[in-house]
Amino acid sequence: MEGIASHDLSGGGVDEGRVFYNAASGRWAGEQMARAAAEGRPLNASVLRTNDTLLADEWRIFDQSIVQAATIQLRGVADLISAGLVRPVANSLGKTLLSYEKMGFMDPATVSMDGVTRTEMDRLEFELASLPLPITHKDWYLNLRTLTASRTRGEPLDTAGSRIAGTVVGQMAEQMLFQGGKVFVGVPIYGYTTHPNRNTMTFGTNGNWVQAAKTGTDILNDVLAMISASVTARQYGPWVLYVPRNSNVGLDADFKANSTLTIRQRLLQIDGLQKIQVVDQLPANNIVLVQMSEDTVVWVQGEPLQTVQWDIQGGFHINFKAFQIGVPLVRADINARSGIVHMS
Repeated sequence: MEGIASHDLSGGGVDEGRVFYNAASGRWAGEQMARAAAEGRPLNASVLRTNDTLLADEWRIFDQSIVQAATIQLRGVADLISAGLVRPVANSLGKTLLSYEKMGFMDPATVSMDGVTRTEMDRLEFELASLPLPITHKDWYLNLRTLTASRTRGEPLDTAGSRIAGTVVGQMAEQMLFQGGKVFVGVPIYGYTTHPNRNTMTFGTNGNWVQAAKTGTDILNDVLAMISASVTARQYGPWVLYVPRNSNVGLDADFKANSTLTIRQRLLQIDGLQKIQVVDQLPANNIVLVQMSEDTVVWVQGEPLQTVQWDIQGGFHINFKAFQIGVPLVRADINARSGIVHMS
């Protein structure tokens, strides 16, 4: 960081050294991050956490409320985490790009009686690719008098700001997974419905799933066609089926006349289909089938969802930032085969 090396940062703890004071933007957070960078320490959120303004129990209240609020919105992301499809990134605050490799395949094996028949020499091919690591964040604030009143009068600390900040950060994470994100330095963040190598299909007989003429058998045939497309791409499951709110409504209707099953129950009898999830971040009439495997998608996790704090206006205005570093890595192999099937 240009200009930092000229300052004397040899003081004791991280709370010392006011050379980075900036009254306009809040001194504490920027000061601690600059000190960490200048001293060669990893850039992580621990250098931004302090109990100087908030007590430990108050931090705990905010942390719990923000995570609980965000978890409600993270169905797709939660599926990846629960399946172990997570790629941790150490020191993610000090990195802006993740590099990874797309792997190819080999030609078929040879069958012979003597085992010495010469086969064509082969090797795995790799292609370098990259993924941006942006910060997803939302700012909010408390007045010092509000905080002081909660302590002196025993009033509960209002966590509405924390909850809502967690919600909108979670919504954006989920949106990136399903719809993709921004392009940074020419490198895009792809989602389930935007990856260029995803398998795309149109609805079959009688159109999308909200059409009055669409039967349970029609919907079943749509899902079987999606699974067939995945298998053709050498992606053999297990799968999760994601549906938007408008398409989910009819899945609890009877599969067919005189049947004891709903459409949802019949779909879940398909071999390899683990579950059906309704998500708010899928546009209407878009259905996505995802193979839950590392070569299809992982959640790249840098900093988990958390809160940092700094004060301005002489300490009367306490700012908070809910943030995380987490992005989806939706990918295909070097031959453009993908475990994502998108029907629209």
